[in-house]
Amino acid sequence: MAGGALGFAVAAVQEDDSPPVTIGAQQPAESVVPKTRAGRVDAWTAELKRAGKELPKGWEVLTTDEIRERYLHQRIVNAPAAEDIDPDMGRPAGG
Repeated sequence: MAGGALGFAVAAVQEDDSPPVTIGAQQPAESVVPKTRAGRVDAWTAELKRAGKELPKGWEVLTTDEIRERYLHQRIVNAPAAEDIDPDMGRPAGG
């Protein structure tokens, strides 16, 4: 009797009709924003360079958080527009 119950339990598990479980892409564990002042200045400088700009005069008096905000703002400004990524994005569907 125990063998029959075990066989039924195994068959029931194998015939599970539920959809398979999938796992999404793992998110990065750390922020891409540098944590140190020097790292933030370097990152901000690189973003400004991409835009053809330089650090503003008097930037040294900015707090580390202000440098972070300006760095993130410049990254957003430098981000490509949808039209740059896919020139046909503005085209109506179907034609």
